[in-house]
Amino acid sequence: MAQPADIRLLAARDSMEALTALLHAAYAPLAARGLNFSAATQSQQTTQRRAAEGQCFIAEQQGRIVGTITVCGPYDLSLAPWAAGVPAFRDRDTAHFHQFAVDPAHQRRGLGRRLVAACERWARERGYKRMALDTAEPAAELRALYRRLGYVEVSQVQWEGKAYRSVIMEKPLDQSPLRAQLRLLARYNLWATQALYGHVDALPEADYRRDLGLFFKSVHGTLNHLLLAEHELWYRRFAEGSSPQMALDAQIEPDRSALRERLVDGALAWLPLIEVWPEARLLGKLDYRRVNGQPASLPFAAALLHVFNHGTHHRGQITAALTALGRPCPELDLALMLVQEESPP
Repeated sequence: MAQPADIRLLAARDSMEALTALLHAAYAPLAARGLNFSAATQSQQTTQRRAAEGQCFIAEQQGRIVGTITVCGPYDLSLAPWAAGVPAFRDRDTAHFHQFAVDPAHQRRGLGRRLVAACERWARERGYKRMALDTAEPAAELRALYRRLGYVEVSQVQWEGKAYRSVIMEKPLDQSPLRAQLRLLARYNLWATQALYGHVDALPEADYRRDLGLFFKSVHGTLNHLLLAEHELWYRRFAEGSSPQMALDAQIEPDRSALRERLVDGALAWLPLIEVWPEARLLGKLDYRRVNGQPASLPFAAALLHVFNHGTHHRGQITAALTALGRPCPELDLALMLVQEESPP
């Protein structure tokens, strides 16, 4: 078995030609899809200039460069006026990384995760509170990688000369155990929703809408309740401070495909909220009104745990219904998600 690559600082002896060739190779598949990343075609001079903008790390195996990443502090707007419209790139508490690449033959082995971790250590040691990055909105595989590493999308930007819009993603560098736990359960809520739909999508319409004896009768009725409770009630309580009054069995989305889209989008929406809530709020109270109009107050974090637990409860009902129908049902164990995050396909 080959020895893992060593990660070290860029040295004067390192070849800009080899580093540029690595960038070109790593971004070639994206360039072939029409995404004109600078790294896919940039010159050696550009590689050297961008590496000098901050601290460049190199992954080396048997004398060959197989990975790279550069981490920086905030940009000086007098030198980089293009960053004026991106707060994450000029905020004094936020570091960011760019020029990130792993040789195609070494991808999916955890090397990218190690390079990003090196940047995060560098930033923590210098007192930065957040890490930011930007990537192409259509590059779904890159966005998924960053989400697995704890980054969430906070804004979008259209860079001059690019054929795509970019998303700005951020990650807090604080080590709050409570935030880490809520972040984990929010990721699980999204993952389990998508995994469940991998099987629900195969249900014939008649079985999908049949009364199967569930509390909300059908698979559709149960999914509709999840949308209502998680997103129309609890999300609005947390995000907007509002407390809608509505029946828990009200049908708010009759269309099957629209319901799926709204549930997945809603599960994704929790992630950026958890990242931006201050610690004091996580440790505080959530004041709201129940669906009958009565006032209520719960510990903020515990109430959010209830939201994710509620989703697990009803997904369990649906998997039991799939089994009763003689259909395969998904494995929704949290441990399975963690394994998949460590070893992505």
